[in-house]
Amino acid sequence: MDTPVARFRYHRAGSGSPVLLLPGSGGWRLSFHTMIGVLSTHHTVYALDPPGQGGTVVVDPESRHDTDAIAHAIAAFLDAAGLSEVAVVGHSWGGGFALRLAELHPTRVRRLALLAPAGLDVPDVWEFRLLRRPVIGELAVRLMSAASVRHMLRKSFAHRDRIPYALARGVAAEMRAPRNRSTLLRVERSVRWAATERDLHLVKAPVLLLWGERDRYLPASLLPRFTARLATIEAHVLSRCGHSLHDDCPDETYRRLIPFLEADEPTPTTGRPHYAT
Repeated sequence: MDTPVARFRYHRAGSGSPVLLLPGSGGWRLSFHTMIGVLSTHHTVYALDPPGQGGTVVVDPESRHDTDAIAHAIAAFLDAAGLSEVAVVGHSWGGGFALRLAELHPTRVRRLALLAPAGLDVPDVWEFRLLRRPVIGELAVRLMSAASVRHMLRKSFAHRDRIPYALARGVAAEMRAPRNRSTLLRVERSVRWAATERDLHLVKAPVLLLWGERDRYLPASLLPRFTARLATIEAHVLSRCGHSLHDDCPDETYRRLIPFLEADEPTPTTGRPHYAT
């Protein structure tokens, strides 16, 4: 789908109220292959490759590739798709972009589900800090292999038997593709979350926040920094779950996610996160 900022690649499925899926960095819409099937039974699902990921191509030479630029680009996708308001599910960096979208375009986000989200002013893990270094980042992306992606997947899961290793080759090929390499690095080097954390009070939509107890990318200990600032939030820490909790712990995740997306009333505010077993 063409917009003034980017030519977006996305997957659409199902019918019903619209839900936008925003993946974590390096995951792209491929990381929602199961969620699309689950949610599309009651919703029209749009699984999107944000700018700098997957098959989405940035066409505006003036694009800054930073957090605000990506949030505005996502809003432009909603315009092109004819979607005035959506529920948004964001995982990892996709959660950070979902938060910034809700801060900058509050009337576009009906409900906001965050799965182990970025959005706080904290250092990235070493794998992503590496991409920000000159020359080293270029080499890392150019030489990205299926083995490298499998390493990132293993770090993202607590249950090794649930790791979707079949995705590794395709993800590595997407990252190495010449059309993606420079844009991916520009995004990795431009995105920062200080303003997103500062403006959490601007989020008006009800929020569901789910975090894996065994997350090795973004620790669950960060969760109180969200619950202290977001006005209407339901928060749960899922025990024995890793970063990709929608695939690592699908039963626990969908047990909370599906009712939240289908609810009409605001989610009650909870002062402290619930630790689920």
